[in-house]
Amino acid sequence: MAFPPQADEKKHVEAVIYAFFEAGKNKDLASLAGFHSKESFTKFDENPPFTRQNADEAFIHEQAAFANISDYTYQVDELKVDLFEDVAVATFYLTYRGIFVNDYSFEGSPVGSKDRVTMVLCRVRQDWKIVHEHFSRFPGWDHGKSDALPQETG
Repeated sequence: MAFPPQADEKKHVEAVIYAFFEAGKNKDLASLAGFHSKESFTKFDENPPFTRQNADEAFIHEQAAFANISDYTYQVDELKVDLFEDVAVATFYLTYRGIFVNDYSFEGSPVGSKDRVTMVLCRVRQDWKIVHEHFSRFPGWDHGKSDALPQETG
């Protein structure tokens, strides 16, 4: 079976990454699990729990995070995709912000981060699925600095 040229595949991987964050932004929480490989998935996150998460654990935490953040904006910078046949390694910088809403107290507090991100994707038939995510915050990044926060994305 012939696959599209490498440049097209890189664009497809990039589209999956942006679609994942857009699903969270748009609170399409049910679709989040569909971005991950069902066979194997692991994640290290900047937020608790700091242990290695499997697909089910990551899905629960991602749903909770996106469900409780309003006014979520994000920016992906310097996205680089390297292809190795049916495996893609994507590295980029992610800056995000929002308001964490505590439904019990009806209060909100600003949240945000600038992270270094690695996502490993694997081609499953014609689709790309995320098999590993690693998020790590830039040391000393101050989420209160307005110049470090992204502007509203389309």
